[in-house]
Amino acid sequence: MTSNSELLLAGYQAWNSEDLDRYLELLHPEVHISTSGLFPDLPSEYEGRDLAELFWRQMHEPWEKFRIDVEHIEEEGAWALASLRLRARARDGLAVDMRFGMAMRVQDGLAVEFLNRRSFDEARKAIRSEQPEPDRAPT
Repeated sequence: MTSNSELLLAGYQAWNSEDLDRYLELLHPEVHISTSGLFPDLPSEYEGRDLAELFWRQMHEPWEKFRIDVEHIEEEGAWALASLRLRARARDGLAVDMRFGMAMRVQDGLAVEFLNRRSFDEARKAIRSEQPEPDRAPT
């Protein structure tokens, strides 16, 4: 059985080696991707594998070189959280080197939800706001 962290790392390995087929194999059919807003030309949400493929293509096409490295990873329940570093060079020579955070929720051994945020802390807050409060016994 693959851990959530291993699944996340396998996804970025496929992403960095430009293996779209492998990347899509790791996704739940009902995958939901929420973007961070760092690239304003992209939609804020993508739903399903077909739109996940569109997201992949939109992220890869403008770049001559494009790499995302996982700098830190943690697991929290069904989620894997990562601090990421994006390094890319556009075809026109523009270079990008930035960090961001993301959280990936796993269901049935596949990635079913991605929350991309501007920082690791924002990704952590996003998953904690989605999780229901534990039931509290009356006092």
